[in-house]
Amino acid sequence: MSHSIHPSFWRGWGRLLFLFLLCFGLGARADNVLTITGGNGAPDEEVTVSFALSNSDAITAIQLQIPLDEELELVSNSLVKSARLANHDASASVSNGVLNVMVYSLQMNTIAAGSGELFALKLRMGSQPKNIELTPSTLTLTGSSGAVEATSQAGTVSIRCAKAQYSTMAVDYGAVPILSSYQQTVTVTNIGNEPLEVTALTFSDATTFSSTTTLPFTVPAGSSAPINVTYAPTVRGAITENVKVTCNSVSKLNTIQLAAQPFAVNELHVDNTSGVSDSEVEVVLRMNNMDPIIGFQTVFTLPEALEYVDDSFELNADRKDDHVASASLDGTTLTIISYSIGGNAFKANDGVLGSFRVKLVGRYGVTLTPTVAQLSAIIDNASTDVLSAKYGGYINIQSPQLNCNNSLAFGRVPVTDDVERTYTIRNYGSAPLTISRIVFGDEDYSIDEELPFTINTNSNRTITVTKAEKPEGDFATTMNIYCNDPGLRMKSVNVSGNIYAPNFLTVTADDAYQGDGITLHVSMDNYDAIGGFQFDIEVPEDYTLTSSNVIKTTRGSGFSVNSSRIDETTLRVVAYLMNGAIEPGSGELMALRITPTSEQSTGHYSVRVKNLKMGTTNLDNRYAGASTQQPYYDVMTVVPGDANLDGSVSVVDVINAINEILQNPQTTFSKTAVDLNGDGEISVVDVIGIIDIILNQD
Repeated sequence: MSHSIHPSFWRGWGRLLFLFLLCFGLGARADNVLTITGGNGAPDEEVTVSFALSNSDAITAIQLQIPLDEELELVSNSLVKSARLANHDASASVSNGVLNVMVYSLQMNTIAAGSGELFALKLRMGSQPKNIELTPSTLTLTGSSGAVEATSQAGTVSIRCAKAQYSTMAVDYGAVPILSSYQQTVTVTNIGNEPLEVTALTFSDATTFSSTTTLPFTVPAGSSAPINVTYAPTVRGAITENVKVTCNSVSKLNTIQLAAQPFAVNELHVDNTSGVSDSEVEVVLRMNNMDPIIGFQTVFTLPEALEYVDDSFELNADRKDDHVASASLDGTTLTIISYSIGGNAFKANDGVLGSFRVKLVGRYGVTLTPTVAQLSAIIDNASTDVLSAKYGGYINIQSPQLNCNNSLAFGRVPVTDDVERTYTIRNYGSAPLTISRIVFGDEDYSIDEELPFTINTNSNRTITVTKAEKPEGDFATTMNIYCNDPGLRMKSVNVSGNIYAPNFLTVTADDAYQGDGITLHVSMDNYDAIGGFQFDIEVPEDYTLTSSNVIKTTRGSGFSVNSSRIDETTLRVVAYLMNGAIEPGSGELMALRITPTSEQSTGHYSVRVKNLKMGTTNLDNRYAGASTQQPYYDVMTVVPGDANLDGSVSVVDVINAINEILQNPQTTFSKTAVDLNGDGEISVVDVIGIIDIILNQD
């Protein structure tokens, strides 16, 4: 039988035991083992715990204390003694979480040596799965001679159950578009010590929530498993629902909250398109909608590159019901409105809503996006703008691009030549360039090419511009080029030039030998009849020019030639015809030999000819060339006897020397080469010396 003893009794008994131990002292060492045998069961069940003693000493009393886990509770009056305690009293109680057991005999009866169960008691198990060890914190055995040494073997009580723990107790799908499905996964973990059996998932809203998880399923202790939850909203508006997990979990927290903010997607798009400048393209409005749209309004601010084509907006017949539409243009603002007379929605949920046409008048592509857009639907019995987003479209404009020079310079054109020049027109654009007209400011100009003509992309075309009349003097006009370049419809080109009579004097210089003069050849190309000419020659002051140094050609035989020094370095040469003029033509007139008074070193030299003029019988200066010429010549070492400076000595040089003696001027003659005796004169002695050189040549 079991007894329940007041705590004050334990205090008295403790003092009595203490005195008892003092009286008898400590006993001899022996083997005395108390063995506790536990059990297991489900939450809230009672389990019997057995206490057995294997003792070699006779035991008169036992004191036992065991800390109890919070999941265990002593069942009142549950202690039951075995036959070994027939002559003993026994009691069990719990104080401050400690199980206290006392076995005693007021008559000092003993428990004979031996082994076997002493008593058993019951513990009520809690709700949490747990393995609880029953380990005595105090074990005192008293024999007839006093306290005896004792040991214990702990027992275990196991609370057996499954317990579900979820990765989350609240699933939020967030803001999601309707008419689609979304999945979330909740992981369930069995933190118990028995298999978890999940048998059902119950949704508070089974129309939009469901699960593809196969039921039932088992989760072993310590394992996890996924639970799939699918959400398929069909209407807008925030919701809060839940799903209950039916299982054998000891925990009652098996309901998971479900939340979402579903919304409808209603978008308006402008499709991309492309075209060539000056053409028309179709701009398509496309709508994808989840709500039933009964009407819409859009406003576009058209860029300069686009021009709306009047009355071109049309609704798509496949989507409209009884809808009507209107489009109006105010400046660059295009407004389009459509609505249903009967409050009907547009058909389908995706596709072309309508379209309009624009003319492409720009050079570059543009993005066309509604500045204002509304999509109307009846929500909660009220007309509501349900537009989610609007998107612009890119209109690619393929256009030509004219590229050409701002001017066309003919330069100086002789009156004897055709007055024409080529001019290149390039197309740097992305579409063919059409030149429709070329208009000049003067009817005297024209082009050879037939108009209109087309220039492909990255290509060019050369035209020939001709001026018909050829009066002398400067001329200028404009050439206007008309084309289909939207950024440059007309290009104005400045045309200029000069027409002149080709009257030229040309002065060239022969190479010379040391000690000889410089020979200048004067040639004339004349368009007009010329009665005279003049020019200045810059030479060192030790050079002279006399009439004896002038050698005329047949063409220049009628000219009289005079020269004078106008400063220390400049000789002026004047040639004129006493009567008449030299007729138009070309050729050399004369050679001028400028005689030095000292010998020049070898090297490369030039003379400067300037202030050239050609006069007509009317005393007009008709010279058309450069005002300055600079003939170059080389001064070389002479070959003795080489009178004509051809690099060799022959009988020709003998004849030239004789002519010099006879004062017959020659175009090319080297006095230095002939003056073999160096006396400064040409004489028969020098002639004989040349002959001697010839006779002694190898």
